[in-house]
Amino acid sequence: MLLTRQSRIAIIMLVACARANGRFLHTYDAATATGASKEHAAKVAHLMRCAGLIKSARGRNGGITLARPPHAISIGDVLRHTQPKMCAFEQSQPVDDPSSAVFSSIVEVAWSGFHGLMDRFTIEDLIAERAPQRLPCTSCSRMKRDEPLRNIASAAITDKRDVHAHPIHG
Repeated sequence: MLLTRQSRIAIIMLVACARANGRFLHTYDAATATGASKEHAAKVAHLMRCAGLIKSARGRNGGITLARPPHAISIGDVLRHTQPKMCAFEQSQPVDDPSSAVFSSIVEVAWSGFHGLMDRFTIEDLIAERAPQRLPCTSCSRMKRDEPLRNIASAAITDKRDVHAHPIHG
């Protein structure tokens, strides 16, 4: 999985806007937060504005701000707009080769799963004081997408699976 610099800048920029609490953030400040040049940050801001993720205003008191609340902007949305060809797969095998078609299908399913996971997390999760509790454990299948979250404070650890899952599953 390779995130482009543009994707990382967009995510950091959206987090900076979320932390500004509705105030307009100057493009220069957003560029400083991302480590990008003002011009590159402006290009990413334009892309985010076209995608409907931020609003912009010109002038002395202008800048950029979130167009939606932080909980309504999923990381998957950001990635779809900054890396539209993320799931493009270059076929090096001849098109009539059945293994190429199977591998292409596997890659498509993997990217779909990745986007499904990224859609579960929002900009609000990135500005939170603690990690989101919707992180799946990679070594077990306990955490299902629709499974309700448990309260960590009242969770009783009853079996060995819960010992490793407690910090991840909540």
